[in-house]
Amino acid sequence: MGIINVLSPQMANLIAAGEVVERPGSVVKELIENAVDAGASRIEIDIRNGGVAYIRITDDGCGIDPEDVPTAFLRHATSKLREPSDLTKIATMGFRGEALAAISAVAKVDLFTKTENQVSGVHITCEGGVLGQPEETGCPKGTSIVVRDLFYNTPARMKFLKKDATESSYCESAVVSAALAHPDISFRLTKDGRESFFTTGGGDLLQVIAALSGKETAGELLPVKGSFPETEISGFVSPVGLTRSSRSMQYFLVNGRPVRGKILTAAVDAAYKGRIMPGRYPVCFLTIDLPYSAVDVNVHPAKLEVKFAREKDVFSAIHNTITMALDEAANGFQSFRRPEQKRPAAPQEDNLTGFQQQLVVERTEDGHLVMPEPAGAKREPLASPSAAAAYKTPVGADKKQPDPFDDLDDSLFRINKLELVPPKLPDAPAPKAAETKKQEERPAETPEHVTVLGQVFDTYVIAQQGDCMWMIDKHAAHERLLFNKLVETVGDMDRQTLLSPLPVPLTAPEKQACLDNLALLERSGFELTDFGLAGLSVRAAPTYLEQEDVPFVLTEMARKLQEGGRPETEVLHDLLASISCKAAVKGGSYSSPQELETLAREVLSRPDVKNCPHGRPVAVSMTRYQMEKQFKRVL
Repeated sequence: MGIINVLSPQMANLIAAGEVVERPGSVVKELIENAVDAGASRIEIDIRNGGVAYIRITDDGCGIDPEDVPTAFLRHATSKLREPSDLTKIATMGFRGEALAAISAVAKVDLFTKTENQVSGVHITCEGGVLGQPEETGCPKGTSIVVRDLFYNTPARMKFLKKDATESSYCESAVVSAALAHPDISFRLTKDGRESFFTTGGGDLLQVIAALSGKETAGELLPVKGSFPETEISGFVSPVGLTRSSRSMQYFLVNGRPVRGKILTAAVDAAYKGRIMPGRYPVCFLTIDLPYSAVDVNVHPAKLEVKFAREKDVFSAIHNTITMALDEAANGFQSFRRPEQKRPAAPQEDNLTGFQQQLVVERTEDGHLVMPEPAGAKREPLASPSAAAAYKTPVGADKKQPDPFDDLDDSLFRINKLELVPPKLPDAPAPKAAETKKQEERPAETPEHVTVLGQVFDTYVIAQQGDCMWMIDKHAAHERLLFNKLVETVGDMDRQTLLSPLPVPLTAPEKQACLDNLALLERSGFELTDFGLAGLSVRAAPTYLEQEDVPFVLTEMARKLQEGGRPETEVLHDLLASISCKAAVKGGSYSSPQELETLAREVLSRPDVKNCPHGRPVAVSMTRYQMEKQFKRVL
C-alpha cells in the first residue's frame, strides 16, 4: 500500500493558515490588503481581546458580486491574476487567493458584501473551512468581514499567542503600516470599544506620521526626494540628532506595499554612517517606486519581503537621496564633532559598487535629487550627599555634547589592572637625619590620602595615592556611584514632576511593553500615562535625569522590555543603568579641580566601585615600581 497521500482541502487550508495566519495581526493585514484592492476610501477595523475573540474589517469598496462570494473562500481563488505573465507585474496588495481560505480554516467567519449595482447584499458564513449557503441581507456598499474565535480548532496554535495587549499591538502595527502606505485612505482602529488610531485619508503622508509618532517628532523630520532611472525615492528621514535604540521606526514602502529587507536598511545605515552613534538608528519613512517588473513580491508567504532585480541601483538611490538631505540639514554632521579635536580623516570604506561610485547626481530647481538618464536611454550631583555640594557645574560653564567616542577602550597604557582597593604601602626605610627635618615640615599623609594631579582629554582623572598612580574614567566612575545610589532607593526614588507632560513617541509594541511593566517603571521614578498611538506621556521622572534625556532612557528600556522572558531584577538593573549613564558627567566635559578631587576620593575609598553598570572598568592603576620599570630605572 502506498504511503503518499493527497491532502484533503481542509488539511491544505490548515497548512496554508500556518504560513499566512500567524496571529491576529496577520488576519488584519490580509483583510486590509483586500479592502485596499477593492478601491476603498475608508477602512474601519474593530478588534477585541487582542483580535483573538473578534476582528471586524469594514470598507466602502466595490464589494463582491453574489456569484463570486462562495468562490472567494476557495484556495488559489483570486481576481488579481489570470495569466503567468501577471506574476511579473503585480500591482495589487493581495493576489495569492489564500487569505480567506486560510483564515476561515482556523476561525469562524461572516462575510457581508454588496456591490453598487445590487439592491441587497449577500451574507455567507464559513466555520473551520466549512462553507455555508449564501443568503440575501441588507448592508451598505462595500464589504464587512467578521472573524471570531481565531484558532478555536487548533489549540496548539493558541499556546504560541501572547497577552491580549501584545497581540493587540501587532494588529495596531498592521493598521499603521497600511495607513503609511495609503495616506489617501481613511483608517480607523477601535480596540475593545475605544478608538486607538485614525487618519483622515487626505493624502498627506506627514499627517499619518504625526498620528503615529506625534507632531513633535513629525515636525523634526527631513523631507527627501530623489529621481533615478526607473527608481523614485520620497518620504521623510530623521536628522542626526533624532535616533532610536532600534529600527522600530523604520518603514519602507515599495510600490505602496509595506515591506522589509536588508538592502533597504543597509542603504539607510550607509547614509548615516559616521554621523550617529553606533547602536543608534535613524527614523525613516521611505517610499520606493519602480516598475512592477523590477520587483518580485512573491518571495514571502505573507508578502513581507520583496526581491529587486537591480539591488545595487536601489541601494544607490536610497543612499544618495538621504546623504544629500543630511548634508544640507542645518543640524547635520558638524554638530556631532568636537571642534577642539583634530582627528585625521579615516579613509571611507569602499561600500559602494562601481556603479554607485560613478553615479552623477544633480539637483533640480525645486530641490529634488535627479540622476540623469544614461546616454541613449545634560548632568546632576554625585550620589554621595557629601559630594553633592562639590560636584556641580560652575555658573557659566558650557555643557558640551556627549563625546561620540565614549565607547572606545579607556586603557591608555598596557599595564596590569589592580583590584580597586586602597593599595598597601610598602614599609619605608628609616630616613636619614638630613631628610627627617624635611619630612617634619611636610603635611602628614595618611595611607588613604589622595592627590589629584589633573586630567587628560577632559575624561580621565590622574591621581596619586601613596606609591600608586590612578587613572579614573570620570564618566564610568560617576555612573557607578549614581547607580549604587539608585539601587539603594528603589521604590522610594526622588522624582521631579514636569511642568507639562512630556510625550515620548513609541511604537505600539514598545508602548505596550512599558504599560505591561508600569509598576517597575514607577519604582524607578517614572510616572507615565497612555498617550494613544503617539506613545506615552511622562508626568514625572527621576531627579537625576534631565528632561531631554527622558525620551532616550524610555525608548531604550521599551526595546529591552519588548524582548520579554527576562527576570525583573535584570530588567531593573538595565533601567537603573540607563538612568545613571545619562545622568552621569560626560567624558570630554569640563570639571573643576574640586569636582575631580571629590570624585577621586569617593572612588578610591569604596571597594564596591570597580566597574560601571555596563561592565567597563572605573579605574586602572600603575605602581611606582611598574612605572620605573617602564622607564628602565629598575630591572
